[in-house]
Amino acid sequence: MSAPKTLVIGGTGPTGPHILQGLLDRGHDVTMLHRGAHEPPDLPDVRHLHADPHFPETLAEAVGDAEWDVVVATYGRMKVTGEYFAGRTGQLVCVGGVPVYRGFIEPQGSRPWGMKVNAREDSPMADTAEVPAKFAMQILNAERSVLARAADGAYRASYVRYPQIYGPRNIVPWEWAVLKRIQDDRPYMILPDDGLWLFFRAAARNAAAAIMAIVDQPDLANGESYNVADDDQFSMRQWAETVAQICGAELDFIGIPSLIAPSAMNEFLAPASRPHMTVDASKIRTQLGYRDVITAYDALAETVAWLRENPPTPEAYPMYTGKFDYDLEDRQVAAYARAVEACLAEAPDQAPPLAHPMPHPKVPSLTVDERGR
Repeated sequence: MSAPKTLVIGGTGPTGPHILQGLLDRGHDVTMLHRGAHEPPDLPDVRHLHADPHFPETLAEAVGDAEWDVVVATYGRMKVTGEYFAGRTGQLVCVGGVPVYRGFIEPQGSRPWGMKVNAREDSPMADTAEVPAKFAMQILNAERSVLARAADGAYRASYVRYPQIYGPRNIVPWEWAVLKRIQDDRPYMILPDDGLWLFFRAAARNAAAAIMAIVDQPDLANGESYNVADDDQFSMRQWAETVAQICGAELDFIGIPSLIAPSAMNEFLAPASRPHMTVDASKIRTQLGYRDVITAYDALAETVAWLRENPPTPEAYPMYTGKFDYDLEDRQVAAYARAVEACLAEAPDQAPPLAHPMPHPKVPSLTVDERGR
């Protein structure tokens, strides 16, 4: 039996090496197609095709009428990919994201506010918002286009909805927000809204393993969309504290409303998003038997170690929004402290004492206790 002929579109980002290696370990004959703008030195040894996957004409120039047993598309316009490879592949695995859910982008347009907590694959989609977000609708329409073609028999197709991905070579070095401040000997870091938001993540290794679970079971996964997320999740504060712990550093965290410190919020979130973002990722586990291949802590430690060896530069990350304006941060902290003092002085408040709502009698009794409970 010949090796499955497999095309990976993308493959140079954080999940790419693990996807390529996973396919090679399964005996696939792998080719990767990417623009050639990034050539990481440690990619598995596979054939490269350089082309822009966003347009059908450039795809045609690169692959022509070649047919593939499997196409794994992690980059490009998925609607274009789905159209082009109809009838040219037996299995298509596409990567999308959580913007398909109502309220992830422009949460103020949803009632109740924001994205559903622990959104399942069948939770309300972006098109049910009062005013659907344009970017969210582009992603949702692409997913629906691919799955509609699968239903018509053009190929077996599955869609993976990525949350925030992290790991070496990630397109946004999220952990750098904490790591750089530690390296710069900053005594504290601002956490917007006290770091209490929940924003689910998936380690690159785990996201790649999810794709392998789909590749391994094309019939069972056909026509399905899957959330992916690590078993272990952190709040924003827990994540920042864990990065500091991995670094063996002490760093104070000061909570300030995100309305006052929007730059701090942008260091933690993708553009146009707003926490919370939590998904139910049980479907791929129960249906396909997926399991995490690395713990969130170990993946975070691996990421921190890589960033220490490869500090982000403006050239490598031109869209990274970290300002590291420490003078501004000092002024924000001081101004917020003054504002808190002014509020306490003008409208002092003392919380009433708390007591357990259930009766706790001090002596045996069939009546209410001493507190009237």
